[in-house]
Formats: sequence, C-alpha cells, structure tokens
Amino acid sequence: MVNVPLFNTLIELAARTFGPLADERRAPEDDQRLAIAALLLHVARADGRLRDADRARLAALFQFWFRLPADEAKRLVARGDLVDRETHSLATLVGMAGHDTPVAERRELLAMAYTVAAVDGAMQEFEDDLVWRVGQLLGLDDQDIVAVKDATLGGTTLSHAVP
Repeated sequence: MVNVPLFNTLIELAARTFGPLADERRAPEDDQRLAIAALLLHVARADGRLRDADRARLAALFQFWFRLPADEAKRLVARGDLVDRETHSLATLVGMAGHDTPVAERRELLAMAYTVAAVDGAMQEFEDDLVWRVGQLLGLDDQDIVAVKDATLGGTTLSHAVP
C-alpha cells in the first residue's frame, strides 16, 4: 500500500468530490489503481489536452486492465484526473503508482503508459520523452525501457510534428 501523506490527502479529497468507491472499505489495490490512473492521465494529457474521447478511451482501458464495471472505470478516470491535477510532480505520481513494486509490475505499468501515449496511433516525441522518464523514475534501465516500448508499440510511429 502506498503511504504518502499527500496521496492520502488527495484520496480523501477525491472521495469527498466524487464519492466513495463502490466498496466503502478501501482496499490497498484501490489506492494503487487510483495512483496508476493519475499517472496515466498525466501521460494522456502530455499533449496539452484531455478530450472526452480520451477520457472514454482511458475508462475502457481501466475497465479492461483492472477488470472494473464501466461506471467504476469512469469514476476512476474522474478521481485520477483530480489526483493528477493536484499533484505537480511526475516523480510523486510515479512514486505513488509503484516505484517500490516488483520489476515485472513496473514494466507492466510502463507498458500501460506507452499504450496511453500511443492510443491515437502515433506518439509525439515529447510523449515518448515523458514515458521514457516514467520508466527511469520506475527504476528501469534503458534496456528494459526499450524492450517494453518495442513489445508494447510494435509498429506505432513516432511523430515529430506538433499536434
């Protein structure tokens, strides 16, 4: 379980704003999911915007990744968005999401970040740089980051154009 005072304050704020989780008893994996959602929302808004279509895609991804009902996945997007907006440090978000988890889980989190960054079929250079930095903050070496990126993106192109 993540035990960061700022994170606990943000979770309480999210609960007051968006209501409690479906299960009133918050399990440690709920905190972890919220932290991951906040980090992935940060990646999703790297291009400076987060549209309703982006939120819907994230909810669908969260529904699949976390095996959540659709309404709970949408609520996770809203709560994660709040945590992301209130947390001004990428390092803090990565720390909350899982810097201290096993390597396999950190690689999986990085794959999620690459998936979110490339959800539109092309990844901007600054998105690639941001996700690479996430990998570094997760404590992965360059070889691990390249392996995860290649395995996740396959044929996705890197775009140098400004959106």
